[in-house]
Amino acid sequence: MFKFVHHVRILVHDADAMVQYMAQTFAMTPVKVQVYESRGMKNAIYQVGETNLEFTEPLDANSAMGQYLAREGPGVYHIAFGVDGIAEVAKGLAAQGHTLREPGGTGRSAEGYLTATLDPASALGFPFQVAEG
Repeated sequence: MFKFVHHVRILVHDADAMVQYMAQTFAMTPVKVQVYESRGMKNAIYQVGETNLEFTEPLDANSAMGQYLAREGPGVYHIAFGVDGIAEVAKGLAAQGHTLREPGGTGRSAEGYLTATLDPASALGFPFQVAEG
C-alpha cells in the first residue's frame, strides 16, 4: 500500500532557529519557509529524496500542535506515507474500525494535497498519516 515516505512533520519551538541549525550543521537550505496563518503554523520544508522533511513551529500554544509540543517537546508529530487512491484508502481504514481525524475521512494539507490522518488511539499510538502520492 505505501509507495514511499511522503513527509515527516517534526514540531519545533522555533522554525527559524532550526533553519539556521540545518544550514550550519548539515549545509542544507529549505525549499520553502512559509507561515500558514489560517493553520497557525510556520513550516520549513526540506526535500530529502522523495520525502519532505517539515519542521513546524505552532504559532498558537492552544492549538492541537501547540499543546502537543508543550506536552511532548520537540519531535515527530506524524509520518505520512504516499499512497494511490487516497479516498479509497481512507474509506478502507475507516471500514477496518480506525478513527480518522478529518471529517469525511480526508482533508487538504497546507500544501494542497489530500491527506487522511489516523487517530493515534486507533493505530497503537503511532501517528500515521497517508497522503496522495
